[in-house]
Amino acid sequence: MLIVVASMEQELTGLRRELREIENATGISSQVEFQVLGVGPERAGAAMAALLEDRPSRRSKVDGVLLVGVAGGVDPELETGDLLLADRHALQNGASQGAGQAIKPDADMLQSAQKAALELSVPIFNGGSLTVDHLVAEPHEREFLRTEYQVYSVNMEDYRAAEAAQNAGVPFLSVRVVLDTASQRLPGYLPGLARSRYKVVTKILLMPWRIPTMLHLKRQLQLCQAVLTNFGVSYLKVTGNLG
Repeated sequence: MLIVVASMEQELTGLRRELREIENATGISSQVEFQVLGVGPERAGAAMAALLEDRPSRRSKVDGVLLVGVAGGVDPELETGDLLLADRHALQNGASQGAGQAIKPDADMLQSAQKAALELSVPIFNGGSLTVDHLVAEPHEREFLRTEYQVYSVNMEDYRAAEAAQNAGVPFLSVRVVLDTASQRLPGYLPGLARSRYKVVTKILLMPWRIPTMLHLKRQLQLCQAVLTNFGVSYLKVTGNLG
């Protein structure tokens, strides 16, 4: 059994739908369990630990955990839609600069992901990812984190989720897609909107000048969802969890 996790349901929606369509059309069942961890390092780490601690009471054996989602680019080379197969996960103000404490993904899962990614017509990048506890919104902070930690991207879950999987002795891999680029400035109101569709509608109605920014982010997110879905299906086929 492969567990596929994400911080938000929106990052799993496309893959869930695609697997249902494949199962309905072919009768083939996927050996996958989906779980949402929540946003933020501590929340994601606690949710992952609880999820894996509960496994002995269940019948299915966990073969691995695949975390999928979006990430912020800090390397200028990265563009929206690029696939990130990070070779190490660092923690801001924690396991970081050359301390030897960064967590590496499971080698076998990474090899399968690289094979699955070859089926996609999108750029693929390795390099490190950095887990932060806040939305990195400004280009100058992205550049600081890139040079300070020698990473390609930032997110808010990978390190703690990987740590929980490591403590449970379960193989772990994170695969992310670049949403916002190194030169892109994100609006300060974005974190509060991420948790509520009602807030999105209300804020846009009250402040219509935000519409172009939100529409641009929506288009970026739709591209990322498509890449995540295509990768997920390819990965499940490569690993034998589909068909």
